[in-house]
Amino acid sequence: MSSIALPGAPVRQQIHWTERFAHAALLLVALALIAFLAAPLIAILQKAIEDAQGRYVGLANFVAYAKTPALLQSLWNSLWVSVVVTLVTIPIAFVFAYALTRSRMRYRNLARSITLVPLLAPSLLAAISLIYWFGNQGVLKSWLTQLGIEQIYGAPGIVLAEIFSTFPHALMILVTALTAADARLYEAADSMGTSAARKFFTITLPGAKYGLISAALVTFTLVITDFGIPKVIGGSFNVLATDVFKLVIGQQDFQRGAVVALLLLAPALLTFAVDHWVSRKQTAMLTARAVPYPPKRAPVFDALMSLYCLGTCALILAMLGMALFASFATLWPYNLAPSLRHYQMGLFDAEVGEAFANSLKMGVGTAVFGTALVFVGAYMLEKTQGMRPLRALVRLLGMLPMAVPGLVLGLGYIFFFNARGNPLGG
Repeated sequence: MSSIALPGAPVRQQIHWTERFAHAALLLVALALIAFLAAPLIAILQKAIEDAQGRYVGLANFVAYAKTPALLQSLWNSLWVSVVVTLVTIPIAFVFAYALTRSRMRYRNLARSITLVPLLAPSLLAAISLIYWFGNQGVLKSWLTQLGIEQIYGAPGIVLAEIFSTFPHALMILVTALTAADARLYEAADSMGTSAARKFFTITLPGAKYGLISAALVTFTLVITDFGIPKVIGGSFNVLATDVFKLVIGQQDFQRGAVVALLLLAPALLTFAVDHWVSRKQTAMLTARAVPYPPKRAPVFDALMSLYCLGTCALILAMLGMALFASFATLWPYNLAPSLRHYQMGLFDAEVGEAFANSLKMGVGTAVFGTALVFVGAYMLEKTQGMRPLRALVRLLGMLPMAVPGLVLGLGYIFFFNARGNPLGG
């Protein structure tokens, strides 16, 4: 016999079991993110305010860091190198993106594919290639002398290698920003007889400003948190990323290592916050009525853009090609005959093959379990309702890794999972 609700009485709707299951799954995702992301970062903060015996010392470690001239020099080196790379990379990438989206040059798809190849290579590949090109036994070592540069090791090598490594990241963002332009604005400008230069400064640049800001922030963050390039070609030029390695691995100074890790985390978090604001602004600018901009044929402009892209692609292929060629050279630079001795010595004699197999296992495991975790979390956030505090926490923790350098997160794992009494230590 069904019950009849009286007028004015509150109606209670029974929660379906699928909704309860979804909330339980979302809670599991939140617990996983707390254990493997939030807790290691909190461990870094805790280590930064403790001494070697685990006693609370407040800001003493930060004060000690500020009184160490060598560490402050590393901070300054990281900042100015990141700024220089950003100022150089963004204009180069913007012109290339402008050529891809605003010209009718041939082989645009091929040019874009070539620029994306560095994404598949580790960042230190650029540093290795520069050593073969301009190192002490490099092919073009004499060119550096003519330019007044004594050696490629140090700041010059880091800047050049970082430009090569971050260029594809900036290019993808800028291509997306320029592709989102509304053709109706250009049609209106053409009907009023607006010059090409005026259209560029009043339509193109304002429409791509958020993309430019985002690309600059991403480039700056990638440079200041990179470890591979400074380690390979930096020489005695110290940066924050290499300082973390030296303090933790070399000197076992976990307290000051945690301080440097927090310094690396600060600009990354700031960059993430600004980039999130930029993304919201840029999304608000887009409308469903926007018309894609079709580039018009201009022989002179297309030829200039083709030459620019050709030169850029040639430099990228030169960097990749040198690393490939040197891997087959018998004995650089005395015997350049192709040989497989390095692959044999590396994969078998030096047991690099085992490390390669381990890397594949970690990659496959991350792809399988990481994708499953991300998919479940995203699906529960988008397809379910309720539990607003938990949903907000999952969204925050889910986006946080974009702002956390891998080096910092790895250091947090050491502090957290190696702590005594941690049940997750196993």
